[in-house]
Amino acid sequence: MGEIRVGTCSWTDKALVSSGWYPKGQRDAEGRLRYYATRFPVVEVDSTYYGLPSTRNSLLWAERTPRGSAST
Repeated sequence: MGEIRVGTCSWTDKALVSSGWYPKGQRDAEGRLRYYATRFPVVEVDSTYYGLPSTRNSLLWAERTPRGSAST
């Protein structure tokens, strides 16, 4: 049987950000992604619906996702 992975619609979702789920000190974009990646193995990047992300953003997302996080 295959593996099922669960995530949310975005680490920047307004409801998630305003819910208090992110700890203090982890509320900027970089901190949210780093924290999110320790809790979930996947995330939807819904901005791709509007256009492909820039190479710079894609590289930053990869760099900000810690090795050994829930996704690796």
